[in-house]
Amino acid sequence: MQRRELLVGTAAVGATALSGCLGTQTAASGSTTNTITVTGSAETKANPDRAVVEVSVEATGSSATAVRDELAAQSDRLTQALRAAGIDDDRITTGRFAIRERREPPREGEKPTRSVYYGTHSFTIDVDSVDETGSVIDTAIDGGADSVDRIEYTLAESTRAELREQALEQAVSDARSDADVLAAQVDSGIVDVQQVTTDSGGVSPYFGDTAAAVEEADSTELQPGDVTVSADVEVTYKID
Repeated sequence: MQRRELLVGTAAVGATALSGCLGTQTAASGSTTNTITVTGSAETKANPDRAVVEVSVEATGSSATAVRDELAAQSDRLTQALRAAGIDDDRITTGRFAIRERREPPREGEKPTRSVYYGTHSFTIDVDSVDETGSVIDTAIDGGADSVDRIEYTLAESTRAELREQALEQAVSDARSDADVLAAQVDSGIVDVQQVTTDSGGVSPYFGDTAAAVEEADSTELQPGDVTVSADVEVTYKID
């Protein structure tokens, strides 16, 4: 069962902020409008419903060609293992591919310098079910992955949209509560909403311990944390 939690962040308004939140606007007709501008914020937390795993294969050789060929062979073994485990190709994408040369001190009897080439090819795997994350990592390691570079727990787009809507509703309510307090301080009341602005919001995924995933002896067991969706609004109210 997915757990969801709503956290309210109340906008702090002190004595100094009070005077800054009150304003007067003059229309083209010459009439003036008294306003209060406040901010509200809220966060929703929920269990993740999808994951992203990034793994890499590595190779070392005396030439770039040799490293390229070794990476190709290892990458093929890895993707074949993932396919055999039922992971579709559209859930596997190529990430970073790099081959670099490094000059290393000579060994006894060798030329003054020698070149060693290092290569890395990373793959990103989308995991539709969080419960499958550990088995996907095990499959990748058994298939030849040399490192687990990232385990990111996040939310499906539909879940993000639902949680952001909840956070926005609470942020607006938070802003209105602060506006009522401010208006009462100047013996006024809220008449109408003049303007509302918000940002695109934020999603804070939970990142798993990649070192622990690699060190597991038999099977990988992971305990993901919550994903946070936040919303901030700024509301300008007309007051009488």
